[in-house]
Amino acid sequence: MTSTARPTDQPRQDDGYFGPGSISWQLYSDPSAKLGGMAALLLQALNPGMMRLFSHVSTAGQDAAARGERTGQYIDTTIFGDRAHADAAARSVRGMHKHANWQDPVGGQTLRAETEDWMDWTHNTLVFAVLRAAEAYGPRLTAQQQDQFVVEQHISAGLVGIDPDRLPATYAELEQYIDGQKDWLALCLPAAEVSRSLRQPSLRGNPVKVWTGIVIQDGILFLLPDWALLLYGVAGRPMSLRGAARTTKAMMAAARRNRPYEDVITALTTKVDTHPYRKVRNRA
Repeated sequence: MTSTARPTDQPRQDDGYFGPGSISWQLYSDPSAKLGGMAALLLQALNPGMMRLFSHVSTAGQDAAARGERTGQYIDTTIFGDRAHADAAARSVRGMHKHANWQDPVGGQTLRAETEDWMDWTHNTLVFAVLRAAEAYGPRLTAQQQDQFVVEQHISAGLVGIDPDRLPATYAELEQYIDGQKDWLALCLPAAEVSRSLRQPSLRGNPVKVWTGIVIQDGILFLLPDWALLLYGVAGRPMSLRGAARTTKAMMAAARRNRPYEDVITALTTKVDTHPYRKVRNRA
C-alpha cells in the first residue's frame, strides 16, 4: 500500500549563506535594521521609473503594511534561513520580477522590473541604509566591518540575479554611488502618496504612542542624505531631526539591553525555520 503521508520536516541543513560569524547576522538582528529598511524604501521610492512601474503592476501599494511584512519575511529568510529556503525565496522574487512589466500606452516604452540599474539601486539603497542606521543608532562597527557587510551582501544580490561585479565593494564606494544618483531622482506622485504618513504624521490617538511614532519617523528621515530630505520637503527640519535621532538612539539602546543578541538570533532562526518566505520542506 502506497503511503500518502507528506514528508516530515528535517532540521536546518546549514547556517545559510551568512552564519553566526557574519556582520549580516549582527546587523539584521539589531532593531536599528528595521529603521534602515524604512529609509531604504524612501530612497527607492525616489526612482520615478520604478515607482511608475510599481503603480501599474502591483496592488501592494494598497496595503503598505502587508508589503513591508512580506519584504521583511524575505530578508529574514535569505539572511537567517538555511540555503535551501534562501534559494527558494530568491526564486520566487526572481519570478515576480520577470513578469513585472508594463508598456506605456502613449510613448510605447516598456518598463521592466529586471532593469539592471533599478535592481542595483534597490540593493544598494538597502545596504547603505542599514549601515547608516548602524552608524546613527548602533551597533558600532569598524570601517573593516562596514566593508565586510557590503561584500557579504553581494551574496544577497546574486540570489536575485544582480551581478556583484557591478556593485560597490566598500562602504566609501557605496556612499559615492548613492550620492552619484541624485541628479536623476525625483519625488513623483506615487512616491508622494506612499510617503505621506512619514512627511505628514497623524496627530490623532494616544499622545504617548503618537509622540513615539513621530520620533521614530523623524529618526528614519535622519538617515537620508540631505538631497533626499530636500526632495521629500523636510530639509527645513534639521534641529528636529537631530533631536529625534538622539531620542531614537536611546530607544534602540534600550531595546538592545532588553533583548540579548542570542535571544534575538534564536527567535529569528526559529521563525524562519517554521515560517519561511517559501517552504521547501513540510512539517509532519
